[in-house]
Amino acid sequence: MVEGCAGNEGNVYADKPAEGTIHIVNTNGRAASILEQSLNEIYLFDAETLHFEYVNSGARGNLGYDMPMLRTMTPLDLQPEFDEESFRVMINPLLHGEKKLLISETTHLRANGTRYPVEVHLQLFAQPERTVFLAIVLDITIRRRAEMALRESEERFRTIVNTIPQLAWIAKADGSRSWYNQRWYDYTGTTADEAEGWSWQKFHNPDLLPAVRQKWSDAVAAEQAFDMEFPLRGCDGEFRIFLTRAEPLRDSEGRVVQWFGTNTDVNDQRLAEQARRETEKQLQVVMENMSDGLVVSDFSGNLLQWNPAALKMHDIENIDEVLCNLDKFAEMYELSTVEGAALPVEQWALTRILRGERLQDLELRVRRLDMDWSRIFSYSGAISHYDDGKGLAFLIIKDITERKQAEEALRDAKINLEYKVNERTAQLLAKSKELENFCYSVSHDLRAPLRGIDGYSRLLLETYHERFDEEGRSFLRNVRAATKHMTRLIEDLLAYSKLERRKPSSAVVRLPTFISGLLGQFQDAIQNVRLTVKVDDFHVSADPDGLAIALRNLLDNALKFSRYAPEPAIEILARAKDGDCVISVRDNGIGFDMRFYDKIFEIFQRLHRVEDYPGTGIGLAMVQKAMERMGGRVWAESQLGMGAVFYLQLPLSGPTSETTSKLT
Repeated sequence: MVEGCAGNEGNVYADKPAEGTIHIVNTNGRAASILEQSLNEIYLFDAETLHFEYVNSGARGNLGYDMPMLRTMTPLDLQPEFDEESFRVMINPLLHGEKKLLISETTHLRANGTRYPVEVHLQLFAQPERTVFLAIVLDITIRRRAEMALRESEERFRTIVNTIPQLAWIAKADGSRSWYNQRWYDYTGTTADEAEGWSWQKFHNPDLLPAVRQKWSDAVAAEQAFDMEFPLRGCDGEFRIFLTRAEPLRDSEGRVVQWFGTNTDVNDQRLAEQARRETEKQLQVVMENMSDGLVVSDFSGNLLQWNPAALKMHDIENIDEVLCNLDKFAEMYELSTVEGAALPVEQWALTRILRGERLQDLELRVRRLDMDWSRIFSYSGAISHYDDGKGLAFLIIKDITERKQAEEALRDAKINLEYKVNERTAQLLAKSKELENFCYSVSHDLRAPLRGIDGYSRLLLETYHERFDEEGRSFLRNVRAATKHMTRLIEDLLAYSKLERRKPSSAVVRLPTFISGLLGQFQDAIQNVRLTVKVDDFHVSADPDGLAIALRNLLDNALKFSRYAPEPAIEILARAKDGDCVISVRDNGIGFDMRFYDKIFEIFQRLHRVEDYPGTGIGLAMVQKAMERMGGRVWAESQLGMGAVFYLQLPLSGPTSETTSKLT
């Protein structure tokens, strides 16, 4: 017996007569009719045998079985995925009172072999005489189709929003996020569990977040669209600028139930715009601060832009006066050659550029017609193309008026200078001739009396030696020494004068050979000197005679000032430096105080007494003069009592070898 199957209107019994047939016993016929006509499938089956005892017409029609056939069947025939053991395990909680209702979803097998999805509600009805199961089954085919369609729709939606380049998201009505597309997770490096709710705020710049949050709250409260640009931090920790838009989604009654939003990456675009604006500002600053004038024209000859320098060059205060075409400009200004020949507009610089010429430093005279005003300008320019054939003509203007005036003044000065130079040259030639005559006079007229004084002094010492006392003989020896010193002084002066007047020659000198030959002239003087020569196979560009004079005087000095050293030593070295050759002559003599360095190369300047170190005081002056005339340089370093080193610097000529010439 089953109670309550159709409310409280009566009792419905499943009775089994002796002959084995089952009848529905109904104390209320209306309840039985309801069971038969129910859209749901209703089954009664025995708890022990599991055979169906009652199946309503809706179930029979859906299954394709009649009632006699169904009485021979059990739920296992409709649900082949179960065997008897597993089925009894499933219904065991009902039999033992652990549960009052089991709800499950499965499929039923029709007579034609097809299946359809069902939702089964299973209850146990225990009566004194027997126990049966009541199964109310809902055909959920339509629901499954709707669910499948919904899943397919959701899949399509997810595929679309995961394919678009934007970060996409859905928010609840209160503004908290409930879903993101895959691009959001890829960009932020988060998972679904980490991203829901209000966690989106942690990807914002903390300084800008309050403004973003306020605008989003205002949009949610007003139920109006949200539109804003702000940076979002990616998984790499870097911020990129996004354009964020969100639209409210409303139900049939107009209530906002969700928000759909996207974040579009506009970082590169904004950076490019910023760079372009920055470039435009920079170009504007450059144009405004250019000392040269700049005029920009279109292909029709319309003057589009003038920089301040160009306006100033043309004495223009209002730029609107010259934002015109060339014909209008020609009513204000006249262009001509520097010599003054007027030029038509067709031969103006900008017109020639518009014809395709590239101009460089075209000099023209410009005259303003409404005032006494004239300038000379240098024009350069060309056409610059952009965007598929579009382009502009650029005209660079330099005001060269002062330069031209200076050139003209320079030409006049040059002519005047040439006249003065010629006049001065003639005077110098005359003075040079006088100097030559003087040198000849010194050479012949002065040395002759000195020879007489020396000769007569020698005769007095030889012929009247016994008639003089020792003091007299000493006086005569001093006279002879003085005449010899005077003779050497005259000879050095003549040599210095000759060096000053002679025209230096230039030749390639091979140093090892040159220095070896020069040392041959000092064979006797260097007998007791430790001499070291280290000279690579350098070739220098020099005047051989001038170089010989310089080195000979340096060697003379080295020998003279080191002769009192315990072991006189002289070292000659040569090395390359920045394309030049530096020759050094070092001695271990008495040296000199560097405080008097500026005096040692002056003529007649001496740092030591002539009685101690004889000489005329002209040698180092000749060294400096010789080096100057060869384009070289001389300098020295020394310490008192530590010797001295003199350097000669000359340009190298040709390749040098690694061979070293050593003469000791």
